[in-house]
Amino acid sequence: MREGEVEKQLKALQQETALTGEEVEALKRDQRAGMDALRLELEALRRCLVRMHPDFDECFAVVRATVMQETDPEAL
Repeated sequence: MREGEVEKQLKALQQETALTGEEVEALKRDQRAGMDALRLELEALRRCLVRMHPDFDECFAVVRATVMQETDPEAL
């Protein structure tokens, strides 16, 4: 292979690597935004449930502890 061809392939690989890095960063941003949206939804739901059932926090703690012991999260 000639030196010029090797340099072209190297530049192409560098560009591909840069683009892949940018795609990964975009995916990370999207994932963070999705997680933030989910956190807000969960907090809104929790507050709504507390209004409807003032003892919700206590009840939830008991149910959560039971679920954590009895449930495999990968099976859900």
